[in-house]
Amino acid sequence: MNGGSRVQNTSRNIITGLTNKIILLILSFVSRKVFIQFIGVEYLGINSLFANVLTILSLADMGFGIAMSYSYYKPLAENDEEKLAALVQFYKRIYNIIASVVALAGICILPFLKYIINMDKQIDYIYIYYVIALANTVISYLFVYKSNIISADQKSYLINRLQLWVSIGKMIVQMGCVIFFKNYMVYTIIDVLATLLNNILISNTANKLYPFINKKNNALLDKKSQKDIFLNMKSVFLYKFSASIMSGTDSIIMSTIVDTTIVGMYSNYLTLTSQITSFVQIVFSSFTASIGNLVIENECKKNYDVFRIMQMISHIMSGIVCVCLLVLANDFVELWLGIEYNMGKTMAFAIATNTYFTIAMQPIWSYREATGLYNKTKYVMVATAGVNIVLSIIMGLYFGAPGIVFATVLARLSTYFWYEPYLVYKLYFKQKAVGYYLNFVISIVLIFLSYIATEKVFSMFKINGWFGWIVHAALTCCITGSFYFVRYVWTDEFKMCINKMRR
Repeated sequence: MNGGSRVQNTSRNIITGLTNKIILLILSFVSRKVFIQFIGVEYLGINSLFANVLTILSLADMGFGIAMSYSYYKPLAENDEEKLAALVQFYKRIYNIIASVVALAGICILPFLKYIINMDKQIDYIYIYYVIALANTVISYLFVYKSNIISADQKSYLINRLQLWVSIGKMIVQMGCVIFFKNYMVYTIIDVLATLLNNILISNTANKLYPFINKKNNALLDKKSQKDIFLNMKSVFLYKFSASIMSGTDSIIMSTIVDTTIVGMYSNYLTLTSQITSFVQIVFSSFTASIGNLVIENECKKNYDVFRIMQMISHIMSGIVCVCLLVLANDFVELWLGIEYNMGKTMAFAIATNTYFTIAMQPIWSYREATGLYNKTKYVMVATAGVNIVLSIIMGLYFGAPGIVFATVLARLSTYFWYEPYLVYKLYFKQKAVGYYLNFVISIVLIFLSYIATEKVFSMFKINGWFGWIVHAALTCCITGSFYFVRYVWTDEFKMCINKMRR
């Protein structure tokens, strides 16, 4: 059913995904600059806060899509059209229920908004803005069951192309409306319309690729398959729900303990790091469907070789990104938005550390999703979320916004950072994970050396403005990249990676 080899499809997914992100990255920074200039940082704080509240409710982001993709791998490999049609119709019913539950839960939160919004300035129509944001989340569930079959079939590049054009159109129209009308409500309504259009286009693409999925007469999923899916979904839900609480509560705690306006300033840094992280996620999510296909073959050595290549790439990426954030993030925010939005070196260090672990652990997360390992890791994320909330409150009271971000790092290190690699190595690579942890120690040493070397070079000259920032960024990447090149150029994974790139 799938055309092309695993390497070819992965390459297509990576190329189209990165192209999307490069274009959208530029537009998103311009869009945010326009937003702050014509609407204000207060509305930016509200926008970020609502996004985090709805993230906790967003069941689509809590792993149902992952469980769905996992169930598609085997029938896609076997060209089992009847099973695929049954799965699609089954997930359609599930997502209709989910959308209704999220809408109801979102409405129930309305009376509690006043307790988490902490601002000196009065915002009119605050409840209407929230309802529109909720509508956008609910609409995001439409036809998601069709988009996942495309991704599971290693054809994410088709979705990437559609999303690119819809996103470009949305941002251009939003910026125009912000400049001419200076109206936040129009801005949010355009978001809803773009989400709806995106879902319709992806649905039509799925219908053309897999016309059999709309045949309802034979689309009855057997009881055993339903039981297995619900068991997997339960595990994924618990894991992803806990992960959403962990990521979504930072801004809520920050708003309650510190200030909602600070959430808006923090969201500027999050825009930067989330865009960078999304670049990295494109690379590793493009591997996920191929890994799922590879795991079915049950070859430990081949699985481990692919993982080693992915881990090398993640350490290089995370190291370069971490050092760049440490030395360049504050300067970027000053040039982009103004000196008043600079949150200081402590916040930059906290964000850089958090981003480092987010990127460096991507290969483990890719294998966890491709292998359906959630049943064995669900409770560790519950523990992580609990530890994060307690530490965030304590550290937020004593150290402010940076303390809340550091709390997330500490929660990760104390729980799933060591547990998930242990499981993946034991169950799928049939070996101990000592080398995995050792690589992290070496990587952190390289980051420290790179940071010292970069600061030493920067102290020799000073260049101002965007040109100077670009020069500094290029030097930072080269210096850090050189340390990692010396680290990996002699290794087997580097040689395997070069061979695959030649193919």
